Parts: sequence; structure tokens; C-alpha cells
Amino acid sequence: MKSHKYFFLTALAFFAILLNANIVQSQICVGAHSASEDDSWLSCVETENPNPDRSEGHWILYDFGDYYELNQSHFWNYNVISETDRGVSNMVVDWSVDGTTWNWWGDINLEEAPGIDSYFGEPGPHFEGLVVRYLLLSITSNHGGNCYGFSELRLDVNPGVVDVEQISLAAFEFGLHPNPARDHATIQLEAFNDMQVRLFSPEGKIILSYSPHSATSQLDLTDLASGFYTVEVIDDSGARANQRLSVIK
Repeated sequence: MKSHKYFFLTALAFFAILLNANIVQSQICVGAHSASEDDSWLSCVETENPNPDRSEGHWILYDFGDYYELNQSHFWNYNVISETDRGVSNMVVDWSVDGTTWNWWGDINLEEAPGIDSYFGEPGPHFEGLVVRYLLLSITSNHGGNCYGFSELRLDVNPGVVDVEQISLAAFEFGLHPNPARDHATIQLEAFNDMQVRLFSPEGKIILSYSPHSATSQLDLTDLASGFYTVEVIDDSGARANQRLSVIK
């Protein structure tokens, strides 16, 4: 059985570094999360986003201090009694290995917390071994409150630090057109042997995965709703490249 380790990422975590306004201390939660304001993060002032492609707003940046392979995640939303409407409704997830070049991973929707001490959070997406050092959560909406709150993120990671020289930060590029697209989009690769193509929903779930049999392949988008999707290509060495695909109907 493959072993794993966990990161418990709080508003001011023992491992991750959180860079944002209105930083408060938070507990390291291993189960039920408290309903105390002292155990949560709250932002009421918009600030400049570390990702220049994002507008000013409310965001959380985690610096893991090294490169790790991320797997299953678990989220605890803002759980303060009578203030749970401040909790995150939607967040955009970006990742980076250098803190300068950002890649969009997808969007995540969170349910409103119940505001009780027996709040166990909710499972998040599986990051499928994505190698990152920085993880950026940009809050785009909440459940109606006048500020934006969050409690905690737990990540299951593969044991050991990844040698950054073993991963390719921009090993290859691929064509994706048209973009935006309505019913179909074409992927163009320089080489296709042992490649894997995956399409992620706006919520970060894999909705299509296949191995192309030619340098050009087509994505069928006819049954997809409007939104921003992620197309990821993985080569035989495990290097990844991705692009954001806008689907319009």
C-alpha cells in the first residue's frame, strides 16, 4: 500500500505561508472544526492578487517551501456561528512552481458551513499528483456575507520532496483552437506517442481522458455547459502542460 502524508493548511499554518491581508491564527484540524472566529481566516479588504491574470480581490497563497505531489484534498469553510454566509461559495485555484508563472487548475465550489463545533468539512478534488510549490486560492464569491471567510485546507501528498530538476516546468506546448469554442475544439501536438489528454470541468473533475492516436485530435464539447475548462496533456516522462478552454453556448 502506498504511504502518504498530510499537510494541514490553515490561515497561518505551521508549514505553509499564507500571504494576504487580515491574517489570523487558525487551528490544525484533524476532524471536526470549531465555530470560533479565532480558528478562521477572514478578509474584508481587496488586495492585489499574486497572479497578474487575476483582478484585485480576496485570496489565499500557500507556499509549501518545496515541491510536492498533491493528491486528495479536504476543505473546511468559514464556520463562525451566525456568520457562515461569509464562507467561500466559489474559488479559482492556480498553481505554480516558481511563484511567478501561474497555471489555472480549475474552480472549486464549497457548501456553506453549518456554524457548529461538529463541522467535518467536505472532500475536495484529487490533484492527481500535480507537482507544485505554490497554491493560490482566489475567492470569487461567498454565500452572501459582507466579507470573505475560510477555515482550513488539508492535502494528501506523496511522501518526500520532488527534485525540481526531475520535472519539466515548460517541457512542451500544444495547440488548442478555437478558443473560445462552442461544439468542438482541436488539440495539436508535436508528438503524440505515449501522450495522455485530460479534460477537467470548471469544478476540477476529470470528465474526459484519452491517449491520442495522431498529432491532431478533437474534443467533443456539444454536451458541455458554458464555462472555463482545463485541457491537460501529459507526456511519457510525466511532464504536464495545460491550457484554459472557454466553452460558450
